[in-house]
Amino acid sequence: MNTVQDSARFRGHLARRWAEWQDAGLERRPSVFGSGQGAVAEIDGEKRLLFASSNYLGLSDHPALREAARGALDRFGTGSGGSRLTTGTGAVHRELEHEVADWLDFPECVWLPTGYQTNLAVLSVLADSREEQVTVFSDEKNHASIIDGIRFAKSSGTRLSVYPHRDVRHLAELLRTRETSLAVVVTDGLFSMDGTVAPVRELREVSDRYGALLVVDDAHGIGTLGEGVSGRGCCSDAGVRPDVLVGTASKALGTEGGFLCCDRILADLIRNQARSYVFSTAASPVTAAASLASVRLVRGGEAGVGKLHRNAAYLRTSLGERGVTAGGVTEGPIVPVAVGDERLALAVQERLREAAIHVPAIRWPTVRKGHAILRVTVTAQHTLPQFDRLVDVLSRSLRDLAVRPA
Repeated sequence: MNTVQDSARFRGHLARRWAEWQDAGLERRPSVFGSGQGAVAEIDGEKRLLFASSNYLGLSDHPALREAARGALDRFGTGSGGSRLTTGTGAVHRELEHEVADWLDFPECVWLPTGYQTNLAVLSVLADSREEQVTVFSDEKNHASIIDGIRFAKSSGTRLSVYPHRDVRHLAELLRTRETSLAVVVTDGLFSMDGTVAPVRELREVSDRYGALLVVDDAHGIGTLGEGVSGRGCCSDAGVRPDVLVGTASKALGTEGGFLCCDRILADLIRNQARSYVFSTAASPVTAAASLASVRLVRGGEAGVGKLHRNAAYLRTSLGERGVTAGGVTEGPIVPVAVGDERLALAVQERLREAAIHVPAIRWPTVRKGHAILRVTVTAQHTLPQFDRLVDVLSRSLRDLAVRPA
């Protein structure tokens, strides 16, 4: 064994992988923010119109959240001190869980540091096949955290069946012919890239018909969708309660953290068996307090959900008038514009940057190869003139670069 040679070979292997990634137009570098994420932000040292943030309601800078965070900082300090089961659960964490459970009409809520960890927790426990085998049925466009949660569960023998996007008929046939007695159907609520909404009413019906549990991850729908302007998400719109509702504070609620709502037995199992809960340091009490204030603003109708809906509808109408087809539901904050070729998407992104507008080109592995998009996100803070500026520059850039939006 020549350890020097082997090490050099490994470094060469990594260099080739990186060069291939760059050659495919897939290199990404994080933008650096020198300000909060409002409608206008300092990005990479420049002031730009920001159409890329998930701070959909602009709550990350709300005075009520700042005040709550300062109060928790004075009372608890900066850190939680440990995992939830040892030393990390504070009074504010439990108060937050009770508030969310009451708001979304579930017996229990379990709060975790991130939405990613939440999906790992849910699926690792629900789909554990060590005692009785489970099949998980997953929408093909589900978020990476769902996919990774299923991968975690597969180590125990869990089976996976992927169904075409929003295709309930195909799902029903897969459920009908499955080989395991236990089944879980899991879907995003508001899909994070194409802005479509899962047919949760139909999914509830087919899950009940074939004896499956239904899990809905409505990370982007909580705070943005919901009956009227409730912000309770797409399941509320449909009058449906899934067996597990996953959400996050890291989008519309303007803070950080993930949560799941469910019955008491599953909540107890997750608190005792989910590795991403048991072995993670709890969220900061400062973050938990700010999240609690945010939930109360949304519940009280003070968060601008109606303004967000009007802004989203205005942008889609304006794009359509300029011949640009945008995806997603009318009132939803995610407005994707299909480009296709990765390099073309990067070229349009650069045109927008030159005009002091920040819109990211989304490429594989976030979306399929050859299906790059420009992912525009709307907030309640944006103004109509800011949308007009975006539409003008975006439509001209697409035309000049001979991009035909799908």
